[in-house]
Amino acid sequence: MSHITLKASTLLEATLKSLLPAAVSAQCTRNHFLGDRSALQAALKSLFGSSTENSARLLLVSDGVHKLSGDAQANVDDFFKQLCTDSELPFEFLDISSVLSCRPEEVHASVEAVSVLKGKLHQRTPAPVVVLGSGSLTDVVKHTLFELGWSGVPFVVLPTALTVTAFTSHFAVLEESGAKRTRLSRTVDHCLWYAPVLSAAPQAMTRAGYGDLLARFVAYGDWYLGWKLGVAERYDELAFHLMEPFSGHLRRHAGALQQWPVSAEAIEDLAAILAMAGIAMSVSGETTPLSGYEHTISHALDYLHLTSGHALSWHGEQVALASLASAESYDQLLSLEKIDFQNVRPVSEERIKRTITQLLQTAPYFGFEESELTPEQRKSRLEALQPGIAKATLLFTEDYRKKHEKWLRARENITSFEENWISIREHLRMLVIPAAEMQSLIVAAGLPLVPEQTSQPTSALEYRWALRFAPFVRSRVSLADFIFWLGEDPALWATV
Repeated sequence: MSHITLKASTLLEATLKSLLPAAVSAQCTRNHFLGDRSALQAALKSLFGSSTENSARLLLVSDGVHKLSGDAQANVDDFFKQLCTDSELPFEFLDISSVLSCRPEEVHASVEAVSVLKGKLHQRTPAPVVVLGSGSLTDVVKHTLFELGWSGVPFVVLPTALTVTAFTSHFAVLEESGAKRTRLSRTVDHCLWYAPVLSAAPQAMTRAGYGDLLARFVAYGDWYLGWKLGVAERYDELAFHLMEPFSGHLRRHAGALQQWPVSAEAIEDLAAILAMAGIAMSVSGETTPLSGYEHTISHALDYLHLTSGHALSWHGEQVALASLASAESYDQLLSLEKIDFQNVRPVSEERIKRTITQLLQTAPYFGFEESELTPEQRKSRLEALQPGIAKATLLFTEDYRKKHEKWLRARENITSFEENWISIREHLRMLVIPAAEMQSLIVAAGLPLVPEQTSQPTSALEYRWALRFAPFVRSRVSLADFIFWLGEDPALWATV
């Protein structure tokens, strides 16, 4: 029986059983695919029926956004409260937007949000936690629990949309001074993929989750490149083999994202693929297998918008668009018959600092307004952003310095990379897909092909800047670094 004939949820368990030792598998998030209210209620009773007797009440955490539950009579929060009441599970409800003193739609994963929530919870007795909501909310809560040391209490997440891989990942992506940083976090014990809620989510959010998964077709090449260059400290292909059985499902369901409602089969399969993606990163000990060049582009765009106070686009939309840029850049790289670093002088650390400073000072923070501003107007508006830009400059510079030092050490062995380029190129062709195929998946899913089409329209100028700034976004190596170290501009390797 071929992989694609199995439901992805069935394939998830079969793949974990066949590829992971029992002890490792036991540490991964348990996934429950639930089709109706009675199944969800049974799952809750199984998870909490005895643990809450004579102990703390469940802590239900929401971001306060009104979300459909699939039940015409109630939103997700009210639906779940009633379900707990009917199941005789005592609970306390916490609206994190009230804790953070912001509008529900403004809740996002940041070190500041973690600090505030930690202050709210640090004096209370640890209790079982259930998160009702988004990937951002999940990241805030799971990192807060990690810092509080709440490791011995059950932690359950009910995703309200198929948006990101955060629900089963041991990592949290948090914003600090506009920069996105990955942090080790609390393990989610159980993820409740409840079909009525997932099916009721906005179509654009489900598409965004699909877009986030497209990184799977390019990001592994970045890790392999970094390892062969001698900059990445380790490399293995466990996560690749965990994800590979789902590649057929991922390709097959692209067109389902154009339909509304999205079919039940596609919802369950995409939930299982997102679940495996989070697990694959967790067992690898890093997010690298599904987060490469494409995510640095997305994080650079987020930096622009967070610094200027503009609304963010869906993360997965940006990742899909950036995955196309990555695939186009890989097409360019894989067309080269020879790699030559010998005539490229390594950039000095001082030059790097100046480059990062210049890129951040001249960044297009004002989006489509940039072309309309006079130099005096831009200078005036930029002045208000300078404290945040200064913090970000220090953060990006310090992180890049670590990678720069690794690159200087690795240059001693670069001859081996050049001599073995043909075999390295052949392995890369196995790890990444051509840009034409990536584009066809994006088109089939109805995702944006140009930055102006994202949910919060992005200018071509912003997008080109994000491509150019991508090498400096994080301390981990990506294809953007490879292009930069060749002495070339990443923005010229991909169309905009």
